[in-house]
Amino acid sequence: MKRLMAKLGLVVLAAGTLGGIAAPSVASASTKAKPTITNTDLKRYYKSAKSKTAFYFKTYKSNGKTGTLLIFGDFNGKNANVKYGVPTSIKVSKNKRTLTTKYKLIEFKTTNNKTTTSLTKKAYTFKLTKKTSTTFSTKVTGTKLARRLGTTGTTYTYTKTKTSPASAYAKKYVKPAMQKQYTDIFNNTDSLTAAQKKQYATQYTNSAVTTMINNFNYKS
Repeated sequence: MKRLMAKLGLVVLAAGTLGGIAAPSVASASTKAKPTITNTDLKRYYKSAKSKTAFYFKTYKSNGKTGTLLIFGDFNGKNANVKYGVPTSIKVSKNKRTLTTKYKLIEFKTTNNKTTTSLTKKAYTFKLTKKTSTTFSTKVTGTKLARRLGTTGTTYTYTKTKTSPASAYAKKYVKPAMQKQYTDIFNNTDSLTAAQKKQYATQYTNSAVTTMINNFNYKS
């Protein structure tokens, strides 16, 4: 991953310092101004319990350059996964209420125990619209392991938060599904005792949950 970051660092996008985004002005008492996108919004996490997903823009530094990753966590039970995207364009609308991001996904391919990374040829787009000071809306498209942020699909409301929701979401949505899956697997293994089946199911479940949390809270 770090090698890829160094390579992709040539395309520098610093989401936290986008041009055209200014500090919100204070509206008069007689005017109810609609909320606008600010620099602070780009430094927060976004979570949606209904969709069981969360995402954020991750700033990283590589070879003296600063770039941005789009990290999308899908905590939907046994289909839980984390996707990494590299923004190619991040723009704010004229009314400063919608952030349009074009990105390419990072693909991982493992052959003979060696993992290589590359970017998808296709670029995807999603629009994040600010509704209130803490709520935003965007769309999630795809099914099962292929869900991602997009311009089609189902619209969800996301809540802005300062802290990562990964731990809470993984324990609430991923752990029960993985516990059931591994329990079923080990219960069908005749060579294990009942205690061993329970032990291994719990061990593998906890490992899966930890991996999900760590992948979402990516450390560059």
